[in-house]
Amino acid sequence: MPEPTGPAHRRWVRIVVWAAGLSAAAIGLAIPFSYWGYRFTHSMTNDGFVETRIVHLAPQTAGLLVRVLVEENDRVQAGQVLAEIDPTPRQRELDLARSKVTAATETLSFAKATLDRLEQEYPRRVAVAERDKDVAEALWKEAQTRLEVTRVRTDKAVKEAEAGVDAAKAVLLKAKEDNDRYQKLYAERSVPQIRAEEAARTYGTAKAEHTAVLARLDTARAELGQIRISEREVEAGRQTIDKSSETLGLAKLGSLQIEEAKIQVGIRAAEVEEAKRAADTALTQLQYCRVIAPFDGVVVKRYRSPGDNAPVGSPVVSIYNPKLIYVTANMEEDRLEGIAPGNRTILWIDRFDRRFTGKVVWVGESSGANFALVPRDVSTGEFTKVPQRIPVRIALDPDDRLPRVVPGLSVTVAISHEPGDATWAANEAAAMRALAAQGLSPVVPPAEGAKK
Repeated sequence: MPEPTGPAHRRWVRIVVWAAGLSAAAIGLAIPFSYWGYRFTHSMTNDGFVETRIVHLAPQTAGLLVRVLVEENDRVQAGQVLAEIDPTPRQRELDLARSKVTAATETLSFAKATLDRLEQEYPRRVAVAERDKDVAEALWKEAQTRLEVTRVRTDKAVKEAEAGVDAAKAVLLKAKEDNDRYQKLYAERSVPQIRAEEAARTYGTAKAEHTAVLARLDTARAELGQIRISEREVEAGRQTIDKSSETLGLAKLGSLQIEEAKIQVGIRAAEVEEAKRAADTALTQLQYCRVIAPFDGVVVKRYRSPGDNAPVGSPVVSIYNPKLIYVTANMEEDRLEGIAPGNRTILWIDRFDRRFTGKVVWVGESSGANFALVPRDVSTGEFTKVPQRIPVRIALDPDDRLPRVVPGLSVTVAISHEPGDATWAANEAAAMRALAAQGLSPVVPPAEGAKK
């Protein structure tokens, strides 16, 4: 069949060509206009990376590393033992500290028993000493009374005896004179015999009476010895009173002994507390022999092997929390306008074909140049202006691919310009801080053999 070549056909061909050309021109103009429109409403950068907080776990006590229980890329749970230092020296220190606690406790018990005994004995000793003093004073007074009575009685008896001796002596002298006279007169036959005999009897009686009176005087004077005995009894009573007073004073000093015992109890109690703190420290050092995972995480680096000497603070393994994954976009300073916490973002992670979404958590307050190892000095010499980059943290939205998002991946970021959501951003930042803080308070399970 021959092709149409008439004017009408050519007109339709021109119309189709013009329509195709106009469509192509419209599409060609729409793409750049759409791109530039997107750039005006978004801030973009390909200087983005997936980041997290890497926690370098190190022993808190030095020693020989006897076990490393994890390898790189292992997933661990909070409280899991990752490595262990030889616990033998720390266990011995703990045993020694606990023996000191036992000894200090026994010493404290003895000090308390001594204090109880002194508190019970003190009033009894004082009461006994006071009673002994009262008895001694009563006996001394009784001895004084006996001494006075003896003195009065003896003085009276001596005086009476001396008076009797004088009287008997006078009677004896008169009787002797009468007897001599009557015996002479009887010899001369001047008086009768009966008169001479009567004078002789009277003289004999006077002699006997004189002898008896002398005996009574000797007896009365002998009573003077009883006075000396009574005086010695009084002196002995005085000494007994002094001794009982001294005993009472010593008994009352028991209050000072009680105070000293209380001080000793306080000192022993402080020693017990000190020993317990030392035991707690030794137990902590024993627990520190284990390197514990502070949170559920992934082991990214293992630094040491069994047999190594692990100093304090030297990492054994490094782990991170897969829940604390975020993107840091280093935005040029001239692209920060319009970015606010809570802005929605689109992220292209090089490892994945499909994009991710997220939100801005915060915008950094300084550039990385301030923390460079060798800061720039632009006060002298040539100056070349280089746009500074400010870190912007972005939280990823939930996605089933998140377990495969690992730290270090490169990310292209587009952040929309909108008012944002400051409340959400503050809550998300607080949640991230809470996750990051888990590395500060590791779980420390009790070591084997560390039983109280």
